[in-house]
Amino acid sequence: MKRYTKKLTALLCGATMIAALLTGCSSSGGDQVSVPAETGSTAENAVDTGEAKEAAPASDVVLEVETTWTADKLEVLQGIMDSFTAETGIGVELISPGDDYENVMKTRMASGDLPDLWETHGWSTTRYSEYLAPLNEEAWVGNIKESIKKTVTDAQGNIYVAPLSIDPASICYNKDIFEEAGVDAASIHTWSDFEAACDKILAAGKVPVYVGGKSVNNIANLFEVIAPGYLTNEDVADNQGAALLDGSFDWEANWTPMAQMLDNWQQKGYFNKDILTASDDAAIQALANGEGAVVISGNHTITQALSYNPDARLGIMAIPSPYENGKVYVSSGEGTCYGMWKDSEYPEECKTLLAYLAGDEVSEQIATVNGKIPAMEGVTNDDAYVTVEFNAMMDAFGNELIFIDYFDRAYLPSGMWNDMGVSGNEVFMNPGQGVEKCVETIKMAYDEKISQ
Repeated sequence: MKRYTKKLTALLCGATMIAALLTGCSSSGGDQVSVPAETGSTAENAVDTGEAKEAAPASDVVLEVETTWTADKLEVLQGIMDSFTAETGIGVELISPGDDYENVMKTRMASGDLPDLWETHGWSTTRYSEYLAPLNEEAWVGNIKESIKKTVTDAQGNIYVAPLSIDPASICYNKDIFEEAGVDAASIHTWSDFEAACDKILAAGKVPVYVGGKSVNNIANLFEVIAPGYLTNEDVADNQGAALLDGSFDWEANWTPMAQMLDNWQQKGYFNKDILTASDDAAIQALANGEGAVVISGNHTITQALSYNPDARLGIMAIPSPYENGKVYVSSGEGTCYGMWKDSEYPEECKTLLAYLAGDEVSEQIATVNGKIPAMEGVTNDDAYVTVEFNAMMDAFGNELIFIDYFDRAYLPSGMWNDMGVSGNEVFMNPGQGVEKCVETIKMAYDEKISQ
């Protein structure tokens, strides 16, 4: 953590300088970006309460806040922080490492030099809790929705983050392509149904499943979405949850069918031909522009796609079951959550910022701009595009739909997300021959990590 006295340069920053810095961030990809605190003005994207307020006197404190947000979302977050500074006088320096976020945080944990607050990206209880301060006594804790409270509470009943949004993940699709191909998303209950839909979409001349496999995250996400239906959902007869947790899981017997299904899809032509070199952005644009029918990802993908084509007609479908009478499902977990370093020099100022972020207007804005669902009771964004489509999907499936925690966070040792992606690459690098290598690779990573 950086220690700050009053930063004269930050206090004198004008709106022009901030705009220039944010423009540089938007084009910098995964480079780490430090956005200086600004106390003299309120950014365009800040929450507008409709009341003119005098800026609070500047304090001697500048909080360092690490975030996963980049580009346009970072600009919105900077606006929120500027409003906080104007209201309280407490400065905020946002640090955005981009794609290097996890590595940066692991390095900082190892060195004991952590930011005052940081975004836990799904790991508040299992990775970061020993470094975070419990927040059970904060007033906003009573407002956390029950659907996310269990996820952010550890075995001792401690809550270490202010959860600002819930992150549901399922399947995003282009309605125009589905209609052109004669596919009804609400009729897809099994992976067999899904494959029949892909055959129709392929016949219509479109890519059924577009994957930006240049990022290993998107390959990992295929297994993340598929695995619960095969292995750990409540309706799985031979449930493997306990075996995954105690190290007795049989990878060859249980992981092979999923890798084989992806290999079959590859050979049938369901994926984009450049799956291993296409960028994440390419997949989002393909969904927006009517070139790709499906992107298997978080529902925030729709928000990103609409930024490319505001007229796109996009929807959300549930994740199919591999079994004829199985239930469809949606994975969910921590969305945007911030926790406080237990050794921060500024605990009261940190708590003030967390309370500000957890407020109704700010938490709604954060959830909406990120294409997610607010995590606080009484806070809704029902008019937001993603929420409308998500609610429509829930209505379509009713009691046939179940909600589950993210598979890797619930059942795999910490750090295996990347291993799911790397092992999955074996399938796509060697069509028809990579399944065995895929299973061998992920088993080796699992055995190593669970022994630790």
